[in-house]
Amino acid sequence: MKDRFPILFGVIVTTVVSGTLVIAGLKAGITPGVSPLVILLAWGAFAKATTGGTGSRFLNLAQVAGSAGMAVTAGVIFTAPLVQILHADKGLEVPPVDVLTLIFVSIAGGLIGYGFVGLATKKFLTDPTLPAPEARACEAMIEAAVSEPDKKPNLKPSLYLGLLLSFLAPLTTKLGLAKEHIVLFSKKVSLALQGGGVDEREFKADLPFTPIYIGIGGLLTLATALLVFGGSFLRLIGDLALASVDAEQVANFPANSMRWVGGGAMTVAVAYSLIRFMGAGRKMASSLAHEDPAQADRTLLVDPGVRKGLMLSIFVGVGMLFGWLLVKEGGPTAFGLSMSAAILVMCGLMVALGAILSLQIGSSASPVSGTIFVTTLVLCLVALAMKRTEISDVLLLTPLLVGACVAVCAANDSSQDYKTMQLCGVRVQDGFLAQILGLLAGAIVVPIVLYVAHEAYTLGSGDLTAPQGKMFATLIDGLLLQSNLPWYPIFIGLAIGALAVIMDITADKRGLQLPSMALAVGIYLPPYLGIGILIGALFRWFGERKAGLQTHESILAAAGLITGAAAFELILGVMILGGFDMNSLTLFGDGEGQTAISGTLTTVLGLAGIGALGLLLYFNSLPQKKRSA
Repeated sequence: MKDRFPILFGVIVTTVVSGTLVIAGLKAGITPGVSPLVILLAWGAFAKATTGGTGSRFLNLAQVAGSAGMAVTAGVIFTAPLVQILHADKGLEVPPVDVLTLIFVSIAGGLIGYGFVGLATKKFLTDPTLPAPEARACEAMIEAAVSEPDKKPNLKPSLYLGLLLSFLAPLTTKLGLAKEHIVLFSKKVSLALQGGGVDEREFKADLPFTPIYIGIGGLLTLATALLVFGGSFLRLIGDLALASVDAEQVANFPANSMRWVGGGAMTVAVAYSLIRFMGAGRKMASSLAHEDPAQADRTLLVDPGVRKGLMLSIFVGVGMLFGWLLVKEGGPTAFGLSMSAAILVMCGLMVALGAILSLQIGSSASPVSGTIFVTTLVLCLVALAMKRTEISDVLLLTPLLVGACVAVCAANDSSQDYKTMQLCGVRVQDGFLAQILGLLAGAIVVPIVLYVAHEAYTLGSGDLTAPQGKMFATLIDGLLLQSNLPWYPIFIGLAIGALAVIMDITADKRGLQLPSMALAVGIYLPPYLGIGILIGALFRWFGERKAGLQTHESILAAAGLITGAAAFELILGVMILGGFDMNSLTLFGDGEGQTAISGTLTTVLGLAGIGALGLLLYFNSLPQKKRSA
């Protein structure tokens, strides 16, 4: 009975957060972990409920439910947009977002991920070598909330001010007062193709006045942000080289070559992670085999009846995906059976890998898109083997991919949440209900918001870049539809991935975390994203370096920047669907009926806006005394 309120609070939070962060994720190409944010919100809003003997349980259950929906956000926005992007690239009629199908397959994926993570909980939470940085940070917040309720985080100068600034920032760019992208250098070229036609290429280096990018940087560690920026810098160099390529090399290095470079680097990084995972798995299995039952961690025990329920959840989830394909195919087919088997195998493998990666470097830095990339690659190979290589087959493949990826993403979030419960002495099994309810809430709201986003801004456009969707569309087009891969960029990516793995291994020996996957992720992101993320991480790092500690308010401020800007775009998107003309917002410029304003002034205002967003992170990274000094 007492558990209902924190779970209900968490479900409400995850509905709002997972919905608003759909647009943020589509713009930034990366989704942050929100578990610390949920704890801080619960602590700030319900200080009395978080004190005493039940306070820890209250916050843990709220955390599990409140962050669960983000698994659906990541799984859907990274994969589902490839349908619209692929059709647009091929000049075909772009289909709308199929909301009902996405809800159905997201629920199926949630059930699969929920079951696999629950069954594997004891396996991946008993490894003492996994640092689980986000879980330990959450544990510290919960302990502070329980023991020091008078030190609850101040929401006004952090979350609320972040929300306000992140509303004002996009509003000024929509009005035409400030530039959203401050271009430092640009170059356009037109390359003649053999057999006729022209290949238009553009190189651009710019600073983004975008709260979402700066806010995500504020949630990441500086090391991770530097790696993402390093990948973006390589992308910048690659784009410049592609804009200057000789006419004879156009066929070998197409305009989308850097996506293939990023894919090649990611493949190596995931392969390395799998090798490490296999080794860690053998160690954990050996440790569990010799475990003394009397010394077993009671928080990790799962009742036999609950284990049966988890297995049933997997069976129902896979059955839903197979049943959906059965209806679409008009009966049982070899393709349906093969895809169902592939999904089951990939979910079992990638869910565990996702949990291990998240516990190694934290869910905000965990390279979810890497595990999704490999899952996409395997499902494409299965479809290729079954000779299902038409664009109509992509409409069948993508929903299955969404379901599988939601399952994989569930591990990224829940592994940290369950680890927090273990550290706080709360039985992990008690969080299973909160987890599945949060997943179901996300499965309903995320497809609806994706539909609104596409209808208002168009998936894959400049307003909604969807970097992962573009990468997966490129992969499916080259591998499945055309069977023509650009091997030169892929080999370059494999070489970069190998160097990133060597760097990862070297850093690990010195006690540092430099995940090779973060560099690969940065390569396929537009360069300005990496720049924005680095700006946010640097401002927060400078504040924490001066303070000598990490403050709760810095997390709230970063979350405010992300959520507020995403909410602004969502509200505007709903208005556009209702008939609102977005062009009517532009009051300043050189168009008809607009007030003239110089480009220099809009540039200065854009730079001032970037500084204001960064200073918000900086001052909220200082302790209260230093902040007011």
